[in-house]
Amino acid sequence: MFCFQCEQAAKGEGCTKIGVCGKKPEVAALQDLLIQATKRLSVYAAAAREKGIVDDAVNRFTCEAIFSTLTNVDFDPERFVTLINDADKYTQQLMEKTGDVDGAPAFTPADSLEGLVAQGEAVGIKADPDMDADILSLRELLIYGIKGLAAYADHARILGQEDDDVYAFILPPWRPPWTRPWAPMTL
Repeated sequence: MFCFQCEQAAKGEGCTKIGVCGKKPEVAALQDLLIQATKRLSVYAAAAREKGIVDDAVNRFTCEAIFSTLTNVDFDPERFVTLINDADKYTQQLMEKTGDVDGAPAFTPADSLEGLVAQGEAVGIKADPDMDADILSLRELLIYGIKGLAAYADHARILGQEDDDVYAFILPPWRPPWTRPWAPMTL
C-alpha cells in the first residue's frame, strides 16, 4: 500500500501499512485498480465521442467512480468490486459501438476480491519503480485534480445540474502512446 493523497499522510510522506485515516491496504489497491479501469473506459468514451456517441450513463458513472477513490469517501471493498466490474461493463458496451481502439489496454477483472486486490497492487502509485519521480508526481497531481472535479460534478448532478463539457474534460482521450501496456498506464 502507498497513499499520499491527504494532509494526514504518515510523516508527511505517505501511508504504507494502513492509512492514518483508517484505509486498509486492500481498499487502496482496489481504488488504484478502479482508477486504471476508468482510464481504460475513458479511451473508449473518447473514441465514442469522436463518432458522435455520448453515453450519459458512462459520464455519470465515471464521475461517481472517480469520486469514490478520494480519501475518506468510501472504504467498502465490496463497493469497489462492483464499481470495477461496472467500469468493465461500460467499457464493453462502448467497445461494441466503437470497435477496437489502437493501443487501448486490455483488462479483464479478476473474479475474486483477492484477485482484484492483486491486480490493483500491480498498478498502484509505486508499481513502476523506474518512473521518474517528477513525472510520477505530475501524473498523480493531474489524477487528484480530476478526482476533485469528478466530486464536484457528481454533487452537481445530484443537485440537478450537468454539463457535457465537464464530462468531456473528465473523460479525455487518454490515447497512445503509453510507454508500457496495462500496468501501469501512463498519461
